[in-house]
Amino acid sequence: MLTALFNQQAFTTIHYSREELKVLRSKGHAFHCPHCSSRLRLRIGSQNIPHFAHVSHSDCEVVKHESPEHLLGKQLLYDRINSLYTDVKLEHYVKELKQIADIYVKTATREIAIEIQCSTIPLPEIQNRTRGYHSRKIIPFWILTQPVKYNDLLTLSSFQQSFIRYSPHLDYHLLQFLPEKGSFQLFHHLLPLTASTFMSPAPITIPLGRFTLPPSIPDTTFHQPYQFKNWNYYRTKWIYNKLHYQQPRKDGFLREVYGSGDTFLYLPLYIGLPLIPHGIHIKNHVVEWQYYIWKDCLKRDRFFSEESVYMALNRRLTKGHIELRPLPFVKEDEVMMRIARGYVWILEEMKVLSRVSKNQFQLSEPWSCPDHFSAFEQHREDFFPVWKHILKKL
Repeated sequence: MLTALFNQQAFTTIHYSREELKVLRSKGHAFHCPHCSSRLRLRIGSQNIPHFAHVSHSDCEVVKHESPEHLLGKQLLYDRINSLYTDVKLEHYVKELKQIADIYVKTATREIAIEIQCSTIPLPEIQNRTRGYHSRKIIPFWILTQPVKYNDLLTLSSFQQSFIRYSPHLDYHLLQFLPEKGSFQLFHHLLPLTASTFMSPAPITIPLGRFTLPPSIPDTTFHQPYQFKNWNYYRTKWIYNKLHYQQPRKDGFLREVYGSGDTFLYLPLYIGLPLIPHGIHIKNHVVEWQYYIWKDCLKRDRFFSEESVYMALNRRLTKGHIELRPLPFVKEDEVMMRIARGYVWILEEMKVLSRVSKNQFQLSEPWSCPDHFSAFEQHREDFFPVWKHILKKL
């Protein structure tokens, strides 16, 4: 922690040089925890930021162990926010919630609590703390500082995915704070490939000196921000991996595909299309949930509507066949209906569906599953020119 009580007043280490702090410590001044009143030790190392720690093992319910990265992140972000606003507090204790906001900002119209998250904590804890802030009319802003894996593809743990946000300009995106570099990385226009892997353009670097609340986004015009070039490669790879590593008798999805008389390897290519932007809410692979739509509506019913597609998805969700990706910082208003409408729109644009009335659709041509590879190759040759044309509209 960076703040302690000294002579009954709040004392913050970042306002003093190492030399000044060493003088204070040499005089034997007493520092106490502002939350549990226990005695604190002032630590002044050569590498880490000077900070306070409880003298002995503490049962303090508020203050937990902090990593050097967390301490550095708080100092850097406090300095930046303090240059933008007049009422900024470090390690502000919200008494009613028994929570400490790393940085607290109060303006004429709003209160903001900034939480810098380095370690993995249970998602319900994030949700509970967020609800607590909202109950006090405080806007919470969580910032991820964990390292993420990016090598053309972005790999995120379930915890890291919970920091994904949405904006009309960036679609679904992730902001990562890099205290040691004094900057942020912005991964934008995320497109899910698996439960943990996403396609994303190269991240945008935002210097700490340009950070604002809400976060400053570079004035960038994105030219075809989504990376579709290798989409079919990853779709095919997922299918082959599924066939190689899963036994149809033990895999519920494969069992349903084959039990319905379909050949998994030769499913129509419009099963497994990227759905922009809201398909990210479904954690299952896109082939899985679009196959359920195919089986429950397109193949079964002569006529169907966006509403019936939506209801089919909800039934699968209720049965546990579909799982939603937890995104606590994204509003989920009508997300399943948005997904249903988006998929129907793509299929209509591709002439897979024909509109027979204002709200009714049907398959333009019945699908006959190929019985050999050359027949499926003909489907591929017919499909991709149309798909490339549709990509220009996305």
